[in-house]
Amino acid sequence: MLLSRSLFAQNAPSRDLSLHDAIAAALNQRPELRAATQNEEASVQLRRQAGIIPNPRLFYQSENLRPGVDFTQGVDTYAYATEVLEVSGRRGARIAAANSSVNHAQLILEQQKRSIELRVAQTYWDALRLQYIRTLAEQSVGYYREILDYHQKRFNEGKVAAVDLLRVRLEEARAEGSADSSRLAEAQAKQRLAREMGLPAAGNWKLSESFDALNLPKDPLTPDNPQAERVEVKLARQAIDSARANLMTQRAQGRPDVDALFGYKRTAGFDTMIAGFQLNLPIFDRNQGATAAARFDVAANQSTLVAVQQQSASDLTLARMSYDTWRQQITERYRPLLDQAIDIANISRAAYREGGTDLLRLLDAERLRVDTQTAWVEALGNYHQSVLSLEYAEGLEP
Repeated sequence: MLLSRSLFAQNAPSRDLSLHDAIAAALNQRPELRAATQNEEASVQLRRQAGIIPNPRLFYQSENLRPGVDFTQGVDTYAYATEVLEVSGRRGARIAAANSSVNHAQLILEQQKRSIELRVAQTYWDALRLQYIRTLAEQSVGYYREILDYHQKRFNEGKVAAVDLLRVRLEEARAEGSADSSRLAEAQAKQRLAREMGLPAAGNWKLSESFDALNLPKDPLTPDNPQAERVEVKLARQAIDSARANLMTQRAQGRPDVDALFGYKRTAGFDTMIAGFQLNLPIFDRNQGATAAARFDVAANQSTLVAVQQQSASDLTLARMSYDTWRQQITERYRPLLDQAIDIANISRAAYREGGTDLLRLLDAERLRVDTQTAWVEALGNYHQSVLSLEYAEGLEP
C-alpha cells in the first residue's frame, strides 16, 4: 500500500518507516517512473497505429474539356479509387518494430523501477546504520555521565584527585561531541533517503528494520543462470529484437507494393469500368545499403549481448564474494569481538567500583567497547549492502 504525503510531514510525530514503505513511497512519488509509464503508453499507441492499413485514394478527372462541348457526350470522365496492397511485408515489419518499441519501453520502465528500488534500499540501510550509531553514541554519553556523577561525588568527598575528575569530564565531552556528530550524520542520511523517495524533506522517522539481524538474500528465480534475470541483459536481448525488426523493415523497403485501381469511366455517353495496378520495378534501388547496415546492426547487438552477459556474470561473482566475506566476518570475527569487548567493559566497571582497577584502565576498556561496537556496526552495514548487491546481480528486487 502506497504511503500518502501526510505520513512524511516533517513536523509529524515520530513514525516507524520500514524498507517496504520507503520503496512504496518512492515508486509512488518519483517523476521518472511517471515519465517512463507515459512513454510506455505512447509506444502502445504507436503499436496500434502500426497495424492500420493505408487509406484508399479517390481520383476524379474530366478530359477533353473545351468551350461549347456537351459535357455528357464530349467529355471523358474518370472516377476511380486506389488502394496500396502491402505485399512487400512492410505492414508486418511495422508491427514487429512497434512491438519491439513497446518491449523496450516496458524494460526501460522496469530498469527505472529497479534502479530506484536499489538506491532507496541502499540509502535506507545506510541511514539505519547511522541511526544505530547515534543510539550507541547516546548510550555512551549516558554511561560517561554516570561516571562523571560518580567522580564528582567522590571529588566532593575528597576521595579522588582533580585530574581524574577533569579526565572524566573530557571523556564525557568527547562522547557528547561524538553523539552530536552522529545525530547530524543520521539527519543527513534521512534527508538523502527522502530525496530518493521523491520527497522534499525527511519526516520524523524511526527506521524500523532490524539492523543487527542477518537478513538472508532471496533465492534467485533461475538458479542455474540468475544473472539472466537482470534488466540489463533483457535490454541487450531486446536490442537484438529491435535490430531484427529494423532488418525486416529495410528488406521490405526494397520490395515494391502494389497499387490496385478500380473505378468508373464515361466516354461519349458510354459507361465502362476500369481496373488496373501499378508498382515500382526494383531494378536499381533495392535498399541494398540500408539492408546491409541493418545486418551489421544485428551482429553488433549480438556482440553487445555477449559483453553484457559477461559483465553481469562478473558482477554476480563479485557480489557473491562480498556477501560471503561479510557474512563470515560478522559471524566469526566481529560478533565474538563485540561480546568480548562488552564483557571487558562490564568487568572493568565492576572492578573500578570495588577499587580493583584504576581510572585509565576503565576508560581504555570503554574506548575499546565503543571502537569495537563501531567496527561491528560498519561490518553489519557492509553486510546489508552486500545482500542488496547480490540480489540486484541476480535480477531480484530488494
